Amino acid sequence: MSGEGSGVEHAVALLRDADAVLLDFNGTLSLDEDLLEPCYGAALEHLGLPRLGPTEYADLLGLSEIDIAEHLLRARAVTGRRDVLLDVVAGEYGRHCRERPRIPAAHVEVVRALHDRGLRSAIATGTLRAMIAPVLAASPLGAMIDVLVTIEDVRRGKPDPEGFLRAAELLGADPARTVVLEDSRAGVAAARAAGAAVIGCGDPTLPADCVITSLGALHGRL
Repeated sequence: MSGEGSGVEHAVALLRDADAVLLDFNGTLSLDEDLLEPCYGAALEHLGLPRLGPTEYADLLGLSEIDIAEHLLRARAVTGRRDVLLDVVAGEYGRHCRERPRIPAAHVEVVRALHDRGLRSAIATGTLRAMIAPVLAASPLGAMIDVLVTIEDVRRGKPDPEGFLRAAELLGADPARTVVLEDSRAGVAAARAAGAAVIGCGDPTLPADCVITSLGALHGRL
């Protein structure tokens, strides 16, 4: 069996044995990581600050929007502008998502299959509620996700496990009986620290229990 096939089979087995599933949003449920970098670039330009370096955003992948904003402003010796920067990021993100939705139909169908199996589900994300809530409201996912935990709901973002632990608590699930789907190293580390099983999405080197190419690889398999 190929590596991808083996990863999918392992992922399916984990999900069928779980009581709940916790989903990362950016890069996992929504294929939008390529969109976020230009949103931050536009926000820096709006504030009249130096543009992003070649790998500056990539080096921050997996961190919360608040942590990313603070890193970028600190690197530019700027204080007191975080909320303004994030307001621009949220506005740019919403505009782009309205023009071109980033949640593939296959991802919606995977969540629907999990929902139909009676699996409780939550999104645990480092993004802002103002960014994710309109996207979910415009998607069938809004009616299928039981709990939404954003960076405003926790004190520390990933790789701290607080978001996943909070989501499991709100679902009434034992973290050890949950499965997390994540695309970043910070997210995988957070899931591990929470005591959950982890399915990595995308990067084959993620230190997860198994790795699949994307959430869509589970379409029709559950």
